[in-house]
Amino acid sequence: MATDHHPPAPPGPDLSHRLARLLRHEVGDLLQSVYSTVAILQERLPAELALERRLVTDLKSRAEVCRGELDAVVDLVSDLQVKPGRVDLGGMVGSILTQVRRRFPALQVHLVPGETTFASAEPRLLSSALWLLCVSVCQAAQSRVEVGIYRSGPTVECRIQRDGPGVTDEQLVWLRQPFATTQHVLFGLGLALVQRAVAPAGGEVLASNSPDGGMGVHIRFPVLVDV
Repeated sequence: MATDHHPPAPPGPDLSHRLARLLRHEVGDLLQSVYSTVAILQERLPAELALERRLVTDLKSRAEVCRGELDAVVDLVSDLQVKPGRVDLGGMVGSILTQVRRRFPALQVHLVPGETTFASAEPRLLSSALWLLCVSVCQAAQSRVEVGIYRSGPTVECRIQRDGPGVTDEQLVWLRQPFATTQHVLFGLGLALVQRAVAPAGGEVLASNSPDGGMGVHIRFPVLVDV
C-alpha cells in the first residue's frame, strides 16, 4: 500500500529554545574548565615565554566569544518580552571598547568623543549585541576601527566603521541572517540581536559599505531627553 512521505516538521520555537539552553548549559561547563585551565597556565608560565602566554590568552578570548555566541542564540530563539529601557549609550560603548582593545591589541580601536546621550533600548540585549558586533567588525578590519555616537534631533546614531575591503550587495543580505552565515556568523548574530533590542522603541539597524572604503554599521535610537 502506497503511503505519503512528508518531510519532518521543523522544530517549534519552544523546542529550539530548550535545545539552545541545553547547549549553552553543557558548553558552559566546558568553558568553565577552559577558564580554570587558562588561569593556572597564566600563573605558571614564565614571563619569558611570551608566545605561549599569548596563545593561552587567545584561547581564553575564543572561549569568551563562544559564550557570547551561545547567549545570543538563546536570546534570539527565546520568546522574550523585550522592554525598552534607559541606556547610557556612551558609557556602554566605552566599556565594550575597553574589552575589545584587550582582545585586539594590534588594532587601532578609536572612540570618537561625543556628548553624553541616553537612548531607548533593551539594555542587556543591546550590550551583548554591541559586543558581538564590535568583535566581528574588528576581526575583518585591517588596522583601524572607529566608533562614534552622533545626535541629530530626536535620534541618536551609533556608527561602527572599519577599514579594509567592503562587501558585495549579496553579502550584505546574508550577513543579516544569523543562522545562514558562514565566516561572519558573529556579525549576523550581532545585527539580529541589535535589531531585537532597539526595534520595540522604534530603532533600526543598517549595514553598508563606506564611500572611502571599508564598511560600517549604523544603529539608530530614539533619544531620551532628561526632564
